[in-house]
Amino acid sequence: MNKVSTYLLSLILSILLVLALFGSVAMSIADINVTAKKAKALAEKKDVSAKILTQIDKYYREQSASTGIPASVFTDNISEEYIQSVLETYIDGTFTSLKEDHSLNVKVPKNEAMELALDTFFNDYADSTGYEKDEAFYNKLETTKANAYKYIGSACDIYKASSLGKHGLLRKASKIYMLRPLLTFASVGGAVLLMLFILAVNRRDKKTFLYWTGISAVIAGIFGTVPSIYLVGTKYFDSFSIKQPQVFIAYTTSMYRLTEAFMAASIALFVIGAALIVMYAVFYGKHKHLSENDPVLSIPGSEKNESKEKKNID
Repeated sequence: MNKVSTYLLSLILSILLVLALFGSVAMSIADINVTAKKAKALAEKKDVSAKILTQIDKYYREQSASTGIPASVFTDNISEEYIQSVLETYIDGTFTSLKEDHSLNVKVPKNEAMELALDTFFNDYADSTGYEKDEAFYNKLETTKANAYKYIGSACDIYKASSLGKHGLLRKASKIYMLRPLLTFASVGGAVLLMLFILAVNRRDKKTFLYWTGISAVIAGIFGTVPSIYLVGTKYFDSFSIKQPQVFIAYTTSMYRLTEAFMAASIALFVIGAALIVMYAVFYGKHKHLSENDPVLSIPGSEKNESKEKKNID
């Protein structure tokens, strides 16, 4: 293979390698970070359960005037630990839906203290007013409990998987999420395969492999780092228009975490690429130095030329 064809083939392969490396970093970051465990840890770190509790407290204080049920009947019996358990149940349910491609199916954990408080309030109210405890009475009690669980569940569904499911978006996201391991394997495997092709094309001058691979890594690193710096530096995700504070925190924090992880990986890729280019420059410099100082390396057949010159002198 002549030098021109080797160069052109190496160039094409290095361009494809840029895309493969970029995809490998993106898919690896998604594969590692988009999990139920990471989502729970993030929610706990940002104290999301406390923010949900504040919203629930505000809601029942506003509702007490129309329902006639004091807010304390609910709020005094809904702890932050309970909210955390409901929150984690919804996160697990969301990721189960993504993994198994079905609609969200979550049952809010039972709150016996709240149910007992509602039973006591309804019975005391009926006893004090002489209201007959008929079927309508018990239906109203059960409806109030069901509505309480429904609202608590909605407040703890920080990724709004229920709403996404109703609009068919959860299933679409599931199809992509289920392909995540395959896409990660394909991108990483493709990158490795392209590197092997570059090495095969440059088998007569193996050090050139360092140059082409390094250039690809540097470019892929720049492509990943520059937009990430922009998104984080300008606080781009803060512009999201989401009213519920816990949902806003869940989405924006997740996006920032993914972006920061992608940026760190891209910077690492850039550094590795730069190191490969430096290694190539060092090897190339050594080779060039040897060629200049060793007549046998620099001029093929120089020994024959020297012998001819000696004969002419004689």
